Amino acid sequence: MPAAASELESTLLRTDASLARSLLPPERYSQAVGVGADVVAVPEAVARSTTDTGNLLGTSPSAVGLGVQRRNPIVNDPRIRGSRIGRLPASGSFWFPARMDLDTTLSKIDSRIIEDVITIKGPYAARYGPGFSFVDFRLQPTPRYEDGFETHGSTSVDYQSNGERWYGRQMLWGGGADWGFRAGYGHRTGNDYSTGDGLGIPSSHNSRDAELALGGDVTADRHVEFHYLRQDQTTVELPGQAFDIDMLYTDGFELRYADDDPGYADRLAVEAWYNRTRFDGSAQREGKRRQFPYYDFINFVGRTDVESVSTGFSLAATWGCEACEHLTAGVDLRYARQELNEITSGRVGFNIWQDANSPVPRSDLANPGLFVEYAAPAGDRWQITSGARVDLASANVRDDPQKLASLGTLSQPLNPISLGDILGSDDFSRTMALWAAYVTGQYQVAEGCTAELAIGYAERPPTLTELYAAQTFMFVLQNGLNTVTGDPRLRPERLLQTDIGLKLDQGPIRAGVVGFYGWAWDYITFENLGIVRGPPTGQVEQVQLKFVNTDLATFVGAELRGEVDATHWLTPFATVSYVAGTDRTRNGDFATKNATPGNPSTQVAGLSRGAFSGISGAAEEPLPSIVPLESRLGLRFRPSRGLPRWGVELSARVAAAQRRVAASLLETATPGFTTWDVRGYWRVAEHVLVIAGVENFTDKTYREHLDFRSQDGIQVLQPGRSLYAGAELTF
Repeated sequence: MPAAASELESTLLRTDASLARSLLPPERYSQAVGVGADVVAVPEAVARSTTDTGNLLGTSPSAVGLGVQRRNPIVNDPRIRGSRIGRLPASGSFWFPARMDLDTTLSKIDSRIIEDVITIKGPYAARYGPGFSFVDFRLQPTPRYEDGFETHGSTSVDYQSNGERWYGRQMLWGGGADWGFRAGYGHRTGNDYSTGDGLGIPSSHNSRDAELALGGDVTADRHVEFHYLRQDQTTVELPGQAFDIDMLYTDGFELRYADDDPGYADRLAVEAWYNRTRFDGSAQREGKRRQFPYYDFINFVGRTDVESVSTGFSLAATWGCEACEHLTAGVDLRYARQELNEITSGRVGFNIWQDANSPVPRSDLANPGLFVEYAAPAGDRWQITSGARVDLASANVRDDPQKLASLGTLSQPLNPISLGDILGSDDFSRTMALWAAYVTGQYQVAEGCTAELAIGYAERPPTLTELYAAQTFMFVLQNGLNTVTGDPRLRPERLLQTDIGLKLDQGPIRAGVVGFYGWAWDYITFENLGIVRGPPTGQVEQVQLKFVNTDLATFVGAELRGEVDATHWLTPFATVSYVAGTDRTRNGDFATKNATPGNPSTQVAGLSRGAFSGISGAAEEPLPSIVPLESRLGLRFRPSRGLPRWGVELSARVAAAQRRVAASLLETATPGFTTWDVRGYWRVAEHVLVIAGVENFTDKTYREHLDFRSQDGIQVLQPGRSLYAGAELTF
């Protein structure tokens, strides 16, 4: 349900963290005020005309320290402080990508249906499962009306010129004093967009989403909320990725129960969920073949089908006040099941394969856990928060053994390669005991000035893709055309991180600075197993990768933000973020020899990691896929008096050149760029809102560091100038 008019006008183009937090319900407030946490409110999605929730995080200045891989205008993959592809779970209901290189954690969640998003940029939370950083989104709750039954609705439409993108949404909501409902349907369409120099990038899409929410107050203290989400996507072209999405279906169910006076505690919260995604993809579209002429050279024909399921529950009891001293303890269970088939045919030299499968076999991961969190003031100036959790994660392959006996593009009927040979081990069962703990402190130095310190340790298990992928064709690095191979012997990752910062909120001035350092042991990265060269110059066309633990990796960085109400009508603002990730033990203890017919993959001790690829690497090397230093600078204009009925924002996004690259993995440096946007809104009448803007109005030709770039110069570039406009009518 759209926010109340006063809240909407206050937050449409504002990034004031204290204002955003003031709109949060008490049960979320304690997470949002933690060290390393940012809050994005739903009105920003309206004013910025964003698509999925990943796009909202990448567009909003409220979210600092976050990079986004834009795979398509409606498919965006957020990366927090250098986190790697496919490793960021979302929400307490544990959304994760079905196929880590195509759909994303947040691409199934339309930015218009959420109430808020909290990003936690460190191991400083215990209730979200094992992990190093988290995105927690809250779906809009159902309404209540003290005066009796009411119904309302809204109709909205947006248009973006670059790619002829249309979006329409119809919503209805209503209820009474103790119950409510909401139903909505949205439809997005788009064609190929044009870069600044007029190059067409294949990015068409057709996406439909439906939402149904029902809520009721069983008593004055007991509340139930049910949400159902449905997304259907067809013909989603993903430039720079191995496959396009032909069709995708996602069904998500979420049930929440809250008791504000259970007797034995001050609050009880229970959440259960079930999410299922199925999709088919292919590599035969004309736009895909135009991007990758190597496909035609090897007569490549490929298709993929994926099914993933996430289900589980969380039960938490709280003693005390959520916004003051409180203790929360609970138990949760997360269960994930995934199956990915990749059927391809082609020819490289004398190697011919037909309908070969390079899957992530049907496998599952069960993860029960216990957690506890405590927050309390310690004296007049201190606020201390701490937490801990323990987990037991168990993973195994559940697929048909006969299917797994002959896999990969090198497999032959008379000399097959089994899953065990490809992975280097036929012991697929893993059980991992994990734990995490953290403590954060906030000290009020002076009125409106707060110092912050946090330290946290966490462990997380490898994903099913990292454990069991069998030479799957995934574009997980910037150079694309990668095959990836898992390893069931991977050890859990371990991270110790500390943050130190200072926040200022004094009248018209709001600012903050934070620095962080993290030590990651057994961090999962990539080993280069080999390269494949192609015509006409023998350039590298394919990099064969394997997931591998490195003994030690480090992350260091800083984030700054500030804004000042210079006058009643003008607010300058700025943000800066930077992270450097380094593989401190890139040489490792062994080199992995790729599997061939009759010869399983082996680890050869005494050789540097990647020795069989022929690509040398240093003893220390930057980690791959780390976005460069980035800043946003801008001005906000609004009426000088009264409730703002209109607002305008002029901003520049400045990305520095990224020269810290993983040379052993053939990652290449990228130049810096600056893009300019202008956007605004106008509430024409009480029930009519109009938005408009121009993104990249200087028509800059540029590419992000995470975008695809081949060795022979083929690359994905971002959209040039794009005008957008929209309107929303509420009734």
